[in-house]
Amino acid sequence: MATVASGKVVIFGAGGPVGAATIAALKDHYILRCTDAVALDQIVAGQRRQSATAPLPELLEAPHERTVVDVTDYDQVREACEGMDAAINLTVLRHVLDKAFAVNTVGAYNVAKAAADAALKRLIHTGPFHTRMSHRTDYWQDHQVTDDVPLHPGDDLYALSKYLGGHITRVFAEERGLDVITYLFCGFRPRMIQPGEKGKGIGPFTISWEDSGESFLYGLRAGEMPTPYEVFFIATDSPDRKYRVDKARRLLGWQATDTFEALYRRPTS
Repeated sequence: MATVASGKVVIFGAGGPVGAATIAALKDHYILRCTDAVALDQIVAGQRRQSATAPLPELLEAPHERTVVDVTDYDQVREACEGMDAAINLTVLRHVLDKAFAVNTVGAYNVAKAAADAALKRLIHTGPFHTRMSHRTDYWQDHQVTDDVPLHPGDDLYALSKYLGGHITRVFAEERGLDVITYLFCGFRPRMIQPGEKGKGIGPFTISWEDSGESFLYGLRAGEMPTPYEVFFIATDSPDRKYRVDKARRLLGWQATDTFEALYRRPTS
């Protein structure tokens, strides 16, 4: 059974905002090994936020661990997986050609291989769903788009390198028996809505930082999946249902608690 109801979880890319939200959601339920290419202490001390409203990771004390791991180095990744029950891969690099492929593609290979070699119960992989790629096979004009549609990354560096990493992870799931759940994200924002934001609108594929972290608790605890590799849209349910989130409710038992209605409803007088 792939369910990981308790035990030890290694998080790769724990220093980013989704990592920060994931640490907050899991710290009371699992023993965490929080890793990043830069020491988490340094990230926090330098206030290295992805954006002005993005969270920073909490520096957990024992029995939790925090350590530096370069996901492009298989030996480091394999050592980080030792003794763990599950792994979460949040690593990403977007804009530098060689480094993007090293982290997003080779890094995905290393994490999937290490997870399989270490006989982990479950791997949660992550990547982007780009809602507007500006090419003819983009899904921007469609509605009722589901989690299982083929991704069409075009020649976008971030999308393409993550797309390849996802396919590599899928192969490990199918050929090595690794249980993999993949989360696709797009837009993030804080849970709290400021007064001046009300009625200003929201994108069709948005999630709060807090809900993004909480989704991993459900992913770890979910039961056996229909296939070894299952993909989920992780977003709040928008009124237009442009991107469907039914599958996460059905298989994970999860749905976003932050609906952001104040952003798309006209204020009442």
